[in-house]
Amino acid sequence: MRVAAVRQGAEPGQRSAKYLPERSSLVGLSWVNFLVAMMQTGFGTFIAVNLTSAHWSRTDVGLALSVASIAGIVAQVPGGLLVDITQRKRRAAGGAILSIALAAVVLAVWQEHAVVYAAMALQGSASAVLTPAIAAISLGLVAKTKLAQRLGLNTRYAALGTALAAGAMGVVGAFTSSHMALLLAGLFGFAAIFALHRIRGVDLARAAQITDHVAVIPLAAGGQWGTRRNIAWNRDLLFFAACIALFQLGNAGVLPLAVSSVLQHEGSRGDLVVAAAVIVSQVLAAILSSPMGKMAEQWGRRPVLMLGLGALVIKAMLFAFDGSSLLVVIYQSFDAISAAALGVILPLMVADITHKGGHFNLAMGLVGLASSLGAAMGTAMAGAVADRLGVTLAYGLLAAIGAASVLLARWKVCETGRC
Repeated sequence: MRVAAVRQGAEPGQRSAKYLPERSSLVGLSWVNFLVAMMQTGFGTFIAVNLTSAHWSRTDVGLALSVASIAGIVAQVPGGLLVDITQRKRRAAGGAILSIALAAVVLAVWQEHAVVYAAMALQGSASAVLTPAIAAISLGLVAKTKLAQRLGLNTRYAALGTALAAGAMGVVGAFTSSHMALLLAGLFGFAAIFALHRIRGVDLARAAQITDHVAVIPLAAGGQWGTRRNIAWNRDLLFFAACIALFQLGNAGVLPLAVSSVLQHEGSRGDLVVAAAVIVSQVLAAILSSPMGKMAEQWGRRPVLMLGLGALVIKAMLFAFDGSSLLVVIYQSFDAISAAALGVILPLMVADITHKGGHFNLAMGLVGLASSLGAAMGTAMAGAVADRLGVTLAYGLLAAIGAASVLLARWKVCETGRC
């Protein structure tokens, strides 16, 4: 066990960072982010490919994706509370990963509507636990001053995992079938469970000696700071959550619309086009994630938030003007900016807001609830508008929603690094 020197000058009664986790725990956290992202890549884009190839309409595909979001809506706040309460955050994360992996396997085997909806509901509800669990583990393994850097690493490994999985699934889907791509997603999930066990329980148990964030002490272990009501009605949290909801409302439907158009024009080669679009955007996100963490520390949280939100506006407008298959890869690269910026900013701003009052995971659940609401309405809305009024108008609507999220961030979101 490796213990750091005691920090000098701490005030009496304050918790000081005396302990450093083993490197294996930090490496394990990186691998978990990498493999979970590989698993989750099978959902969303490749689900759309799988269902479209099974002759589902764009409206039905949008509805299937919305089922996962609706399940997430129901599970977000309970999932956050569960992670707040439990002292076994690794076990919570492991159970969620196993559930998602099993859902991928089920989707690979059956395309009946009822089975697909049930599997998507399982994936959505498990993700509502997994996201705050990974964020809580990250929060407990690094000092507050290094949290932005750690979140940048999380985003980098997740982006690399998404890029690699998209390539592998794209090749597998093109040369075998999209069903095999989903089986591959399940395999990545089982590997993530093994990576999770590299994170040492003793390091998480001593989180209070690593960071002074009050949320690292579980409620079950006597951690009671502030009240849940104060978190639920926190002005800074509510405006931030509204920005994320608007972003997801606009962003969730963009790529599924593009996938449907690509498959109509490219046929079986559409898998490769979609894979290339995802790979390029995720490689760029991996490159940008660490700079985004540094920018959040140097410039502040709000400019990075606005940068991530604004990229949606440009992407949707470009698709509205020309959504040809060749340009999909280029346009989707703007998603890298959003992924890198929001991957760092979302848990970082929530950690800022809850630093004194605690309930970090509950707050993550509330923001996740807003995100899920936006995504649920966004995918269904985009598919329905495209089917009835045309794809161009649908993209224009998504761009306008993205612009609204930027304006809200500019005028109502607090700079949480200082407030």
